[in-house]
Amino acid sequence: MFTKTLKVLGGERPARFDLARDATLRLPRARRGTLVEVERGLVLVTREGDGEDHVLSSGMSFSLEGRGLAVAWALAPSTLRVRARPARREGAPATAQRRALATG
Repeated sequence: MFTKTLKVLGGERPARFDLARDATLRLPRARRGTLVEVERGLVLVTREGDGEDHVLSSGMSFSLEGRGLAVAWALAPSTLRVRARPARREGAPATAQRRALATG
């Protein structure tokens, strides 16, 4: 099995990775979170301290927050985009507040 390590996420531009079946990618942890998007294929994302693994198919994304190791494992040939999560717009409510307003 081949593992790639992504060390730096710069700016808003995503890094793009083509992974062969069974390849893994050690995912970076950006200060404001990391967004993993699957362009094609099938990927399992596992992270330290999370009791669940997350399977993502084409068109799906997953947001990593907090500390700890996170790894993407290609269950089929896959293409991923990985980037720092966009900064929250000034004045926009936090995610928890948006959820509370929506269910309110």
